[in-house]
Amino acid sequence: MHASSREMWHKEQVVKMLYSNAVGAIIGSVFNILLVSMVLATIYPILGLLIWFILGQVLNIIRFYFYRSFLANNTRFQTDTWLKIHRALTFLSGCIYGTLAVFFFSSEYPLYQMLVMLLSGGMGAAAVGTHAVDSLTFKAFLFSAVIPLIVRLLFEDTEVHYILSAMLCLLLLVMINAAKQTQKIMIDNIYMSQSLRYRATHDGLVDLLNKDEFCKEFDILMSNSRTSSNNITSIIFIDLDNFKILNDTYGHQAGDKALIKIGQIIRNSIRKSDIAARFGGDEFMILIQSTCLADATTIAEKILKQIDSFHKTMTEANTTLGASIGIGYSQLHEIPYCQLLQKADQACYKAKQSGKGKICLEELSS
Repeated sequence: MHASSREMWHKEQVVKMLYSNAVGAIIGSVFNILLVSMVLATIYPILGLLIWFILGQVLNIIRFYFYRSFLANNTRFQTDTWLKIHRALTFLSGCIYGTLAVFFFSSEYPLYQMLVMLLSGGMGAAAVGTHAVDSLTFKAFLFSAVIPLIVRLLFEDTEVHYILSAMLCLLLLVMINAAKQTQKIMIDNIYMSQSLRYRATHDGLVDLLNKDEFCKEFDILMSNSRTSSNNITSIIFIDLDNFKILNDTYGHQAGDKALIKIGQIIRNSIRKSDIAARFGGDEFMILIQSTCLADATTIAEKILKQIDSFHKTMTEANTTLGASIGIGYSQLHEIPYCQLLQKADQACYKAKQSGKGKICLEELSS
């Protein structure tokens, strides 16, 4: 995976984790705001608390809306946009608790002071589990929720409140450090899961899908495109010519080197929507869906040309590496994988029989 692709994938996983944790944070916020409003209503005017309560719950509704929108269609916005939205809403959520410390911190009732401190400090600590995967999101919530409380304690101008303020500063540092450790664990788990999934779905040598995953991707493509009547689905079957001679004459290392290069050629020749796999040995497959059969033949011709160019640069003497390509295609709504694969295999066999280094086509019409 290229550095830019890896970075983008990393950001996508972080965003998915943030939004997957969002519903728990929202539910907690809804109940905390409700309960604190009910308790503080006994010592504060109802109007001020009502305004704070409404602002907090409206924000929760907005957060829930974007949470549902992300689950329904996360391609609606780019990953960076989703991340910015989450960071902004998380910051505002922290401000709700920070505002509580500024306007509803009673100088006369120590028990109510404790309630506000536990809520603001406790929510900051809870954010380690929900927001730590993105350090900026976590700090945006933590600082906006806890810093106002620290400042408010200093305004009380007593020795006890100074000590409490210092303890909260220390707690702030502890939570930041805990968040860093939690983030590392989360990111490591993300990459470990991806690594395990990648090994299960890809061919380790050529960096293409394996046979089983190719079949799964075919089924997914078919289920997503049954409503379209103009699509032509094609399987390009690529069988290398004289690969066994290369392998037997110059060894498996030379053969592996050639396979790796063929994998690169295929990746560079297909479109983003196409699906490529190593079928086994010296056989490769490409799944293409478009409105024009020429798209498949154009890709096949490009691959054939690139393999021929590669063959001419090979240092192994008397190497005649090439490829025969068969294209099985169909415009049916429901296409059995095995039947279309058989057509592609038959077309490839025809290409080999007609002199190798050619492209042949077979249609699955019924």
